[in-house]
Amino acid sequence: MTNPPLYDVRRIQDLKDMLEQSCKLFGDRNAFLLKVQDDQYKGVTYRQFKAEVDALGTIFLKLGLKDQFIAVISENRYEWCLTYFSTVNGTGTIVPLDKELPLPEIENLLARSSASAVVFSGKFHNELKKLHASLPSLQYLINMDIEEETDGVLSFKQLLQEGKKLLDSGDTSFIDAPIDAEAMRILLFTSGTTELAKGVMLSHKNLCSDIMDVCRVLYLDCNDSSLSILPLHHTYGCTTDLLVILYNGCSVSFNEGLKHIAKNLKETKPTLLFLVPLILESMYKKIWDQAKKKPGQKTKLKIAMAVSDFLLNVLKIDIRRKLFKQIHENIGGRVRLIVSGAAGINPEVSKGFHSMGLRVIQGYGLT
Repeated sequence: MTNPPLYDVRRIQDLKDMLEQSCKLFGDRNAFLLKVQDDQYKGVTYRQFKAEVDALGTIFLKLGLKDQFIAVISENRYEWCLTYFSTVNGTGTIVPLDKELPLPEIENLLARSSASAVVFSGKFHNELKKLHASLPSLQYLINMDIEEETDGVLSFKQLLQEGKKLLDSGDTSFIDAPIDAEAMRILLFTSGTTELAKGVMLSHKNLCSDIMDVCRVLYLDCNDSSLSILPLHHTYGCTTDLLVILYNGCSVSFNEGLKHIAKNLKETKPTLLFLVPLILESMYKKIWDQAKKKPGQKTKLKIAMAVSDFLLNVLKIDIRRKLFKQIHENIGGRVRLIVSGAAGINPEVSKGFHSMGLRVIQGYGLT
């Protein structure tokens, strides 16, 4: 017997339908907060994001990429998200690749997927140029970071501008492209249990089903925000930190790397965190390591947790955020929900965070 849903959800047929609905509902709200110079952030609204998805998708079709495989390889960033939606929402099939893979494996996966184009961040420029000749199916190299076409490598920024011009001239080929919700539109490579990476075929229907099911049991709304830490090429990171976020009208910003997590949390002040146990267990250990440095601090922390549990469980009085204010401030001060997935978390860690006023939920799923 399954548990009844806790929350009503709006129906979505596919990711194109989802983005169109979110644009109508949350058009002027920020979908993304992007770091610019001097640690300042600028917002990209839902309306702006959809317009750029349409522009990039239109130029993809102009390049002859209809029904082709398009690989994307970079750190978590706005251009990754644009590439993803511009591919699946009317162009072809997206192939997200792990930026940490050795070059021979990147070459292998580009060959196995018969990718016609690869969109990448600047640091992959020279390596992918070297691979190009050995990959007969690969027509286009698209660099996210160059201003203009260089040595046969296309500029992402230039393509976006050309796509906008095509839209302005009345080209609706991408906007009008029909979506088959059951066709493969995402090809993921997962390490699995053997040496050869397995190709996992996903459709719009698979992902939309996941999005709606998550939102039936977790409450999120347009006042929520997330710091994207997990790699977007994983289904868990992509579904939670991108798709579920955009479905609910939330905003997302991007972590600059594991050593910048603490800094980015304080800068962006998210309300949601989607993590793996390793990161959460490391955060929890750090709290106790800090407490051990000062005489009597570890005992004080234990007593504070016992007091907060007693007040909450017996007297229904919640003073956890006040009692553990410093811990909350260290992660931005606004986190209300943490979802841990990809593996089982140590129960001591999730219970400990609960005593400190941080709700940790165990997620489970399969790519």
